[in-house]
Amino acid sequence: MPIDYKDYPANWKTEIVPAIRNRSNNKCEGSPKYPDCNAENGKPHPVTGSKVVLTTAHFDQDKNNNNYHLTNCHDEENNLFHWCQRCHLGHDINQHVNNRKYGRNWKRDQLKLNI
Repeated sequence: MPIDYKDYPANWKTEIVPAIRNRSNNKCEGSPKYPDCNAENGKPHPVTGSKVVLTTAHFDQDKNNNNYHLTNCHDEENNLFHWCQRCHLGHDINQHVNNRKYGRNWKRDQLKLNI
């Protein structure tokens, strides 16, 4: 599914993502699930064999008012990481399961009860 960048900072693609790519030396920085991953962008993954496509991942999965959009885009050192598909999907697995089970906006669409 394409990413909707409207809630990301204006400098997301021009400054933030290039800074993360530069820091990572264009290699996966490893996730909590796979801390020793060092897969190189564009090369076959050493474990899966698939072509590595590095993406910038949000460690905290911060949501803005229960919307899907990630908003904590400025803490480059502690929250943003350059991860391969295996690391990124492994970290976001619970979010993907809930999206599949309930739909992307299930939390937003729940009735609010004033008890």
